[in-house]
Amino acid sequence: MTSSSADSRRTLLRYGADLRTLFLLLALNALYIVQWLHLANTWYLLAMTYVLAVVALVAKHNHNHCATFRSDTLNSAFELWLSLLTGNTTTGIITAHNRLHHGQNNSQADFVRCSLVRYRYNWQNLLAFFFHSVAEMYRNRPDDLGEWRRTRPRLYRQAVVERIATIGFILVLAILDWKATLIYCAGPWLFAQWVLVTINLLQHQDCDFESEFGHSRNITGGMVNWLLLNNGFHTAHHCYPALHWSLLPEAHRRMETGIRGDLNYRSLWVCVWRRFITGEDWSGSR
Repeated sequence: MTSSSADSRRTLLRYGADLRTLFLLLALNALYIVQWLHLANTWYLLAMTYVLAVVALVAKHNHNHCATFRSDTLNSAFELWLSLLTGNTTTGIITAHNRLHHGQNNSQADFVRCSLVRYRYNWQNLLAFFFHSVAEMYRNRPDDLGEWRRTRPRLYRQAVVERIATIGFILVLAILDWKATLIYCAGPWLFAQWVLVTINLLQHQDCDFESEFGHSRNITGGMVNWLLLNNGFHTAHHCYPALHWSLLPEAHRRMETGIRGDLNYRSLWVCVWRRFITGEDWSGSR
């Protein structure tokens, strides 16, 4: 065994890049504590909390595709921490996202399929998509807990612990200071959920779901991908869902010649503006 292999095996993290993930999550955790305890309450701290709450959901998404730690015990603890940081269980997205969205992208079984919204103007679709998706999920969501109890008992136990801990944590916070909990926790949690669900419309609307590389839209800018842990490289992520997020840019470069030029945007904000505000890059397809 080489020294580099031995060093790799001694590390707790599977990929060193996740030091960035942990740094951003610790920053969010600190912001929650400082604001909820009223040690510092300013608009810019709250704005940072909203942004980092989105990052926490991206980290949860990444972890469900590629475990962060080498140890099962550490991964379980990390999943519990992510649940408390986001106000929603980590295991709760496995069925909707890993199984149905990746397994049956934009089919009738996909809770975030673009065809859920059919309004005349695309900005209306942008605003309404989250509510249509949530309604679809609660109408048709499979009994994942019942299934896991029979087939994946360890995952079942993890899911139960996460649910009890998350609900209990929110109740305790609300009893102690409901106003601070609403402003500094619930607001960022709900905003982050809206962003992570709605971004599916940006990533897949007007794409060719039967195509090898044309099923997803990409945001390739360096700054946004540094903060959002390479979530912009969505074609590569769908082609290799178990690939660690730090390896997605290289995977994107390898397949870039096969991706339609109009599916790559350098800027997230330009993409949002052209697709949802002016509608100039929206085909109007349903």
